[in-house]
Amino acid sequence: MEPADRYLEVNGLRLHYLDWGNPDFEPLLFLHGFMGHAHTWDNVISGFADRYRVLALDQRGHGESGWPEEASYTIYDHYVDLCGFVEALDLKEFNLVGHSMGGRNALFYAACSTPNRIKRLILVDARPGNNAEASKALRDFVLSLPLRIHVVEEAAAVFRKLYPYLSEEFCCHIVKHGFKEAGDGTLIPRHDTRMNRLSERSNFEAEELWPFLENIACPTMVIRGEESPFLSRSEAERMSVCMPRAEFQEISRSTHLPAQENPVAFTEVILRFLNS
Repeated sequence: MEPADRYLEVNGLRLHYLDWGNPDFEPLLFLHGFMGHAHTWDNVISGFADRYRVLALDQRGHGESGWPEEASYTIYDHYVDLCGFVEALDLKEFNLVGHSMGGRNALFYAACSTPNRIKRLILVDARPGNNAEASKALRDFVLSLPLRIHVVEEAAAVFRKLYPYLSEEFCCHIVKHGFKEAGDGTLIPRHDTRMNRLSERSNFEAEELWPFLENIACPTMVIRGEESPFLSRSEAERMSVCMPRAEFQEISRSTHLPAQENPVAFTEVILRFLNS
């Protein structure tokens, strides 16, 4: 099933999103991680599009969405974008899935938005605070990804090395949608690389979100890749305890990209939670 490419103006930025399925179905919104894009979810969409209106947003500075002039990428900037996006599509009650950075944005939105707006929340390998191992993992990812390549396979090899459970085909798929032609025969990232420098300046740390967890009232699932260096098992378990209606689930044979590395198990877990 091919999605429709759609665009809308939010907070002065042109945001791109993918739209699958029937608009009369219950909405299910996916948010990608740092340096990612909406197409990173392509390998799991078929498991949901026959019963949900699936939406995948290119967050600011990523994919085909616009870049803010002043490189404003705080969690509040993302929050305002998400508020505008939800209002523009008139999503009264929807399910929200966020991975890594997208999970942090989903967490913050759920904690600060109108009660009952989110029906169910799914946080995928999203750290709510900082630790040395997670910062190192982010550093390795940011500094390993090339900023200019000649063929898709160059960057795909990097993804394959960092995430050994990813198929070679899907590594190429991620790169294909994550890079664009530079005009000189080479390919450069679609995302705003100023974010790379901002992340490096912050020593690859993130805003502390632990205090917001207790404000999340909707049913929530915390998902961790079984071998993830970004989110430890103890942190994930603590997250599920901090939220009043949360549960914890690990996905086997996966690291930081459980949806992409083990899509069958990921889809089964999510559907069970959404239908419970």
